Amino acid sequence: MRASERTIIAEADDPLSMVLEAALRSVWLLLKLIWAIGVGLIRTPLLAVALGSGAAVTWFAGSTVAGVVGSACVVACVAWRCTAATSFHRLVSPHLAMLWRAPVYRMRWHRVASRCGLVVHPPGVAFHDVPERQRMPTILRVTVSATGLDRLLLRLPVGLTPDDVASRAEAVGHAFHVGDARVVLARPGRVWLELRRHDPLAEVLLPTPAGPVALRGVPLGMGDDGKPWRFRVQGTHALIAGATGAGKGSVLWSLVHGLAPAVMEGWVQIWAIDPKGGMELGLGRGAFARFEGGHPDAMCDLLEEAVDLKTRRSLDLSTHGLRVHHPSADSPHLVVIIDELATLSAFAERTVVRRIEHALGLLLTQGRAVGITVVAAVQDPGKDVVSWRDLFPTRIAMRLDNPIQVDMVLGDGARERGARADHISELTPGIAYVRTEGTRDIRRVRATYLTDADIVNLSTSLAPRPTPEQIRDEHDEGEAA
Repeated sequence: MRASERTIIAEADDPLSMVLEAALRSVWLLLKLIWAIGVGLIRTPLLAVALGSGAAVTWFAGSTVAGVVGSACVVACVAWRCTAATSFHRLVSPHLAMLWRAPVYRMRWHRVASRCGLVVHPPGVAFHDVPERQRMPTILRVTVSATGLDRLLLRLPVGLTPDDVASRAEAVGHAFHVGDARVVLARPGRVWLELRRHDPLAEVLLPTPAGPVALRGVPLGMGDDGKPWRFRVQGTHALIAGATGAGKGSVLWSLVHGLAPAVMEGWVQIWAIDPKGGMELGLGRGAFARFEGGHPDAMCDLLEEAVDLKTRRSLDLSTHGLRVHHPSADSPHLVVIIDELATLSAFAERTVVRRIEHALGLLLTQGRAVGITVVAAVQDPGKDVVSWRDLFPTRIAMRLDNPIQVDMVLGDGARERGARADHISELTPGIAYVRTEGTRDIRRVRATYLTDADIVNLSTSLAPRPTPEQIRDEHDEGEAA
């Protein structure tokens, strides 16, 4: 052994050097602990306020008074929880959950992310030589809502995309014992990882009295974020896809219910087509200005009448130098509801199908600007059934039979981003995933449920009242008979 090597070993075995090294390591760990506590307090303001208040009371009044105050706060929270559970869960529970969930997410994130494959391997560089924040996503913020939704804001390292995180979101959700996990883009380089712990849509939603109608946001139900689900009617068309019993009727009748005040005022009209002979929409036919549920030719004629209306409105708008239709009693906004599109587009006679395809194609491509909205429901969203699926800007995926259909309705990659419509339970009809025009974001919602009695009452309230002349003519005909 050379002399230089013996010198290095001797220095390494020197007791003083070992003590200094241990002291420096202890100081470094203490500084890291202080830094972690400081960052945790900044990220959790409620905990910082609680600890600061407790320290202040202890300093100025003593530990006995601090203990009494702390006990009083605990008793007050328990009393609040027992007497007003709703407000307690809305205002206090998310903050209490944040106190322990945020540290748990941060402590477990490194192991979960690495085992779920959310790791970047830079080429030509040893894996352990790359800092952690450069090889896997970093948690920037944690939020907990009263609806049971935990959201983790992640900063993505170079080489990792939102789609990469979305493809591993389900595995991350299971690692945190959560069955529903989705990814939402915050901004370039940032994504929200949403973990759903409780389902606020598990219970049936009942309709509330309809208020003033705004066609840019007609309330149909509620989202899993606890906010109302508002459906845009003006300037769009909507495709609703779902298996039998998925709750397509709930969406349609919720829409009619939300539009009811405007229908009564006369500046919105609803035309309905029910190829099943009125089995689905016939119960509330009084709510519709036009209704066809019989022969395919008659239903085709109704669509062609809507095309004629579109043509007249287009000419009128161009004559007056306008580009957008403004609904009024003289020119109401028209909503065309088609309950089962497949019956019209696939199972009618070929000559009728060609007429329907032509009429429906004109309505979908030219109807939005002139105040015509098409809302179509279908069971099979296959390309051979809905050849014009891409002409529906708003798409609603209810319970579907297989994963492939999810992307067919909502677009490529929708299921990876969390829209698991094929996993919706048969016991929760009315739940759906919605994708609106101009965004890739997908929202989970549930429509309200109208009973048969509600539909009959709605139909009766919207049915046109006979004019005095009609009443007098009917009376005269009765006397003559």
